[in-house]
Amino acid sequence: MTQSAKVSVVIPTKNGGPDFFNTLNSLKSQDYNGNIEIVCIDSGSIDDTISTAKHFGAVVKSIPPEDFNHGLTRNLGISIASGEIIIIMSQDACPGDQYLVKNFVNAFTDPQIAGAYARQVPRQDADILTKRNLNNWLTGRKTEEIRWIQDWDAYRKFTPMQKHRFYNFDNVCSAIRKSVWETIPFRANDFGEDIDWSQQVLESGWKIAYWPYAYVIHSHKRSFRYDYYRNTQTSKKLYEQYNLCLVGSRKQVISRTLQLIMRDWKYALENEKNIRDLINIMFLIPFLGFATIYGQYIGFTHALQKSENREGNKKGF
Repeated sequence: MTQSAKVSVVIPTKNGGPDFFNTLNSLKSQDYNGNIEIVCIDSGSIDDTISTAKHFGAVVKSIPPEDFNHGLTRNLGISIASGEIIIIMSQDACPGDQYLVKNFVNAFTDPQIAGAYARQVPRQDADILTKRNLNNWLTGRKTEEIRWIQDWDAYRKFTPMQKHRFYNFDNVCSAIRKSVWETIPFRANDFGEDIDWSQQVLESGWKIAYWPYAYVIHSHKRSFRYDYYRNTQTSKKLYEQYNLCLVGSRKQVISRTLQLIMRDWKYALENEKNIRDLINIMFLIPFLGFATIYGQYIGFTHALQKSENREGNKKGF
């Protein structure tokens, strides 16, 4: 892949706000020799998101909010895009520097790489727990990793957690080879379309790259509702995809919530130097801990119930 390859950036949007302006402004400031096309699929913005996108020269396609689907909506954007390399971004993920596109394109010099995903750097105003969690996760590493199935016998013996880490891919900011997408598009998914696609391409003989040289600024201010929703959806998807159960009983909810609270209190006391921020985070930790663990439990129970209903229908019950 040459450094002049045409690149398209596909962004699903809805009420992007000022973060979206910063994202587009940074994309337009990229140091790259080739053309960069921007395609936005908007699902019902009532703010200035559409006018902002058009101001930066983006192609905008509007769809009804009820038609949004994490997999199919991205497929729509990619089908409109004309680039050889498709960068997929969240509307609030801002390129970390002017070389995001150039660095992503470099990943595809290996013709077997189907997709690459970026490092995520937390925002400066993120709390210390958000920074710790993001920096310690797979998208926080500073060392590249290329994954492919080298030994099918060993691959078939992977535990659910090994599968979770092996398939990891993140459409907060990723890049895919359009020619691969044309044969392996995203499937309909309410959540986790990225890890589902990664599993498909890996099992088809392609490679996936974690490419930290391309990085974005991205994190969310934590709230009980956000943590609960995110962990419910993640836990549900992990069980559906890998049979990975994070929290499987009410007894575990209690014990793991207490463990998480004690761990986070200890971390905050040791690392937060601002007294006002320390008091605030110490107060929030029990609520955030419960939202996290209970969300993981509810996600698992929903996925388990769905699986049992499906099995019952197969047996004619």
